[in-house]
Amino acid sequence: MATFVHAGFRVDDYDEWKKGFDASLPQRQIAGEVSYQVLRSVDDDSHLTVVSVLKNVALVKAFMNVPNYVEMMKASGVSELGQRFLLEEVDSGKH
Repeated sequence: MATFVHAGFRVDDYDEWKKGFDASLPQRQIAGEVSYQVLRSVDDDSHLTVVSVLKNVALVKAFMNVPNYVEMMKASGVSELGQRFLLEEVDSGKH
């Protein structure tokens, strides 16, 4: 089963944040990301959630624990960090 990162945060300007997010692709791939979804709140378009699928939880833990992680997020346009979860899939289905 897959491992996921679920990260919520606020941005002041989505387009500016997206440029930084896209530029971070090489680092995210090194951290084991194989795919992602960017989700936006229907009630507050400054609130985003990114769900990433990972191939190696140890790599992403190392990435999320680098000393300048918060500064990197803020430099990419994140105005408020929310909760982050590392999740393991235990069941799935399609209807």
